[in-house]
Amino acid sequence: MSNQERRERYARALYATLGFSAERHPWEGLAAARREVWYVRADAALALADEEIAEALESERER
Repeated sequence: MSNQERRERYARALYATLGFSAERHPWEGLAAARREVWYVRADAALALADEEIAEALESERER
């Protein structure tokens, strides 16, 4: 999976946490500026996830 695909997947998952509001306003219908807000949030989540994965891998190597 490419970084762009991963970013899109995270952004959609975060947007889906809005529940009913996300159901009323599907992702595909969001303006680019609104999607960008979710991409920024996805970037933050991805950075944290990547950091945690790197730490876990490092910890495994040290064992």
